[in-house]
Amino acid sequence: MFRLVIFFVPEEPSESLMKAAGFRPEERGANVWLVVPNDEGVFADASEQRGVQCVHPVQAFLDLKGHPERAAEAATELRKRLLNWGN
Repeated sequence: MFRLVIFFVPEEPSESLMKAAGFRPEERGANVWLVVPNDEGVFADASEQRGVQCVHPVQAFLDLKGHPERAAEAATELRKRLLNWGN
């Protein structure tokens, strides 16, 4: 299980939206990051999975490879299940 969840958002959410969603800022120990990407390419080929908008598996793989803890293990599993081209 991950202690950190990252959401790519097209723009910074308003304070009222954040408050309505129950978010509060934390200096340390944050477990949700709302990231406005520098490049909208992260949204390329996104799809809906069980009612949730998700990045393409390649984007998820790249993001996981850059995170600590069990992210490398998750990236390997994602690659095995969803990115097994030619296997």
